[in-house]
Amino acid sequence: MSSDLDENPKPLPKGKAKKRLVPATKEKPCTICGAIYVYPSKGSTATRHKCEVCVDLSVPAAKSMKRLNDRIRALELKLSKIEN
Repeated sequence: MSSDLDENPKPLPKGKAKKRLVPATKEKPCTICGAIYVYPSKGSTATRHKCEVCVDLSVPAAKSMKRLNDRIRALELKLSKIEN
C-alpha cells in the first residue's frame, strides 16, 4: 500500500510542482494597524495584508489608520536612533 507520506517519495516529472496538503502558516504584521496575526488560519477573515479587525474597516478609516501607524513607526525609529 502506498500513502501520501511515503518515506521515499517518487521523483516528480520535470515542470510539475508538488501539491501542498497543508498551507504554511506564518505570523504577519497587519499593514493597517501593525498587529501580528497568523495567516492563513481556518475560519479567519484575515487577508494577506489585513488582520481580522482591519478587514472590516471602511476604506477611508483604513487609509487614516495606515497613515497613523506609519507615522508612529517612523517616530519610534527616530526615537530609538536618538537613544542609541
